[in-house]
Amino acid sequence: MNYLFTYFQYPQAIRRSIHSNNIIERMNKEVRRRIKVIDSFPTEESALKIVYLRVAELNEKYSHRVLNGYFKCRDELKEMFSKRYP
Repeated sequence: MNYLFTYFQYPQAIRRSIHSNNIIERMNKEVRRRIKVIDSFPTEESALKIVYLRVAELNEKYSHRVLNGYFKCRDELKEMFSKRYP
C-alpha cells in the first residue's frame, strides 16, 4: 500500500511527467514493430538480442530528454535521492 503513495512524494512540478507512460508505450510499439519485421528467430536468445538492441537504441535517444518541470525542482530531487541512495 505504501508504494501507491510514493508518487505523491515527488515534487508537483514533475508528477505529470512521471505519471505519463507515453514513453513506455512508444518503446513497446517500437519493439513489436522490430520483431514483426523478422518473421522467425532461430532461438529465443536471438529474439532477446533484437529486443535488447532496440531498447538500447531508444535509451540512447531518450537519455538526453529533460522532464517538464525538472529545473524547477532539481535541488529537491537531488536531496530526495541523496537520502535514498547515499
